[in-house]
Amino acid sequence: MSKKLKAKSVGTLLLGFFVAITALAVRAEDPIAQDSAVKDVTFSLTRLPENPKQYSLVLSDPDERSISGVFSIGQLQILQALMAEAEKFALSEEAVGAKEPTITRFADKQEQAFLVDVEKLGNQSRLFVTISSEIGRMTADAGRINRSVRREEGFFFDLLSRLQSELPKLPEKSPK
Repeated sequence: MSKKLKAKSVGTLLLGFFVAITALAVRAEDPIAQDSAVKDVTFSLTRLPENPKQYSLVLSDPDERSISGVFSIGQLQILQALMAEAEKFALSEEAVGAKEPTITRFADKQEQAFLVDVEKLGNQSRLFVTISSEIGRMTADAGRINRSVRREEGFFFDLLSRLQSELPKLPEKSPK
């Protein structure tokens, strides 16, 4: 093989490798572009013994990405409220995309540590949870609901249930 042909081949391989790596990086940052299966994300929610008004929350996925943070009861109550509203919305037929997914974000104006996104297309709703802490930010494919049979899968529902059982109940808002 001539030097020119070798150099051209190596250049083409490097370019192909760069394109493949870039595509993977873009796909990893866009939660909606993930494959249709809910990834096996795990969570840990632990009350801190040194401060019972704070909890450690850790999410990790099979790709060994993880996020952890220490959150107050008040912060976790906001996460719980966001998740409960997102679940109600995900189960409803409101704002469903027919050909393209419709994405609705649930967030709190003051508490920016948590975001919950609901993607709706056809009879499927997908839920994504984003957690920001001192060490970074991670968006996890948290769950899926098939609205036609009301089938739920993913860690989203286990985490919501755990928050509801662990945290003090929020005071009910009185109607005015």
